[in-house]
Amino acid sequence: MALPEDERREQERRRIELERRSDIARGGGVWYAWWWVWFVIIIGFLWFVGWGWGGYGGWWWGQPRNAVVIQTPAGSGVQVLNASNKLAFVGQPFVIRRVPVQGKISGQSFWIGGNGSTPMLVVLEGNGNTTANANINPGDRVNITGTVEKAPPAAEAKKSMGLDDNAVKRLEQEGVYAQATQVQRVNNLGRTITNNNQANGNAYGSNPGI
Repeated sequence: MALPEDERREQERRRIELERRSDIARGGGVWYAWWWVWFVIIIGFLWFVGWGWGGYGGWWWGQPRNAVVIQTPAGSGVQVLNASNKLAFVGQPFVIRRVPVQGKISGQSFWIGGNGSTPMLVVLEGNGNTTANANINPGDRVNITGTVEKAPPAAEAKKSMGLDDNAVKRLEQEGVYAQATQVQRVNNLGRTITNNNQANGNAYGSNPGI
């Protein structure tokens, strides 16, 4: 029969052993949880650099990707586009960058306008300068340098600008148009798009670096 002192020692030894095993179990659980966190992080990183995510990454096995960022129109011409009374700007410079082309009327004229703004007429200045030479089409973005001019009478607008009745009516409502001395087609980032016409010196206007 074991003595009371021996029993107490045995119970103490068992208690210590149980506490030791419990500590090991708790430590193992924490390590196991952190192992899963790092595993997910590593897998996510490998996926990002391998195939990409959200328009970025994909440098190893996927195609290199760049996020598409469409720049909004900029320049003093934005104020003219958004103005309710455009006549106040007659005779002032008109400089705008990355503005969308809403529609093309002829080789000499087209409509521009940003989101929420009323389209404004642009007329190319000079013989031989046409939207075809500048390679401008609806949906393109362009940089424009010119001046704000008062709209001519309806009969003159039809003859000199090649406008139809609807275009003349819209021009009369706006009261002004942009007489462009330089037009460049640009991409969504605002970088100039070169083409054969520009290379041959037939692009509309020179490059003022706007």
